[in-house]
Amino acid sequence: MAEQTAQQIPGHVLSAFQLDGRAGIPLGPEWDNGVRFGRVVVSEASDTAAWSGKARDHAGEFGAGIAVSRPVRATDGRLVVGGFKASEFVEGQVRARIDEAVSAALRYDEAMAGVEPPAADRGDAFATAERAVWRDYTPQPDDVVAHMDFVSCLLFSGDMVPTLTDLVPSSGKRPRGFTAALVIVDGLLAEACDAAVLDRWAHVPELRGLARRALEYRAACARAAGSDIRSIVERVDEVLVSE
Repeated sequence: MAEQTAQQIPGHVLSAFQLDGRAGIPLGPEWDNGVRFGRVVVSEASDTAAWSGKARDHAGEFGAGIAVSRPVRATDGRLVVGGFKASEFVEGQVRARIDEAVSAALRYDEAMAGVEPPAADRGDAFATAERAVWRDYTPQPDDVVAHMDFVSCLLFSGDMVPTLTDLVPSSGKRPRGFTAALVIVDGLLAEACDAAVLDRWAHVPELRGLARRALEYRAACARAAGSDIRSIVERVDEVLVSE
């Protein structure tokens, strides 16, 4: 999403979230390029923003190792107003702390047990790519809604519990461990970790198979965005297939 400024957010939106008259500070992609007004961040709402808000509203603490930014509702209770959403601001930055992110992703799976994915049949390029990756998969009873951009939404602040700024849901339920596999693949693609990460988390069931699906998904997303990362994907693929 494009970077927002306070001037670009309609006045009725700020009024609905009781933020009118306040000065805003533009934030980065970890906050959907939104604007911070004190302890509240306003940003453009995606197609799944209402789902994310409801899920985060009931989440509180995800567990001992992960927290979540709560949504801020408008004065009439809405989660989305005029194409914008609001969330509680939390301190922290996105860091290449891959092992900690993997641990948090596994706790995320526990927290999402019983949560259903968004009802709408999304037709965007990323959802289409995801469904193609899982076309041959038979759903299992303990599958959960995966987080498709976990690393980019996870903030670290010193020794504090890491916090998710948003939930980016899969279009359907996926095996537990897939979010963690996405974290590992993102780390390998960015060279933020080495192949040893696969050994450290080898106890996650079917980790390498999940990671191969994650890599296939990331490659498809790159193609949809017009990016050529074939050489990087090939490098990571070699890591995944080696024992």
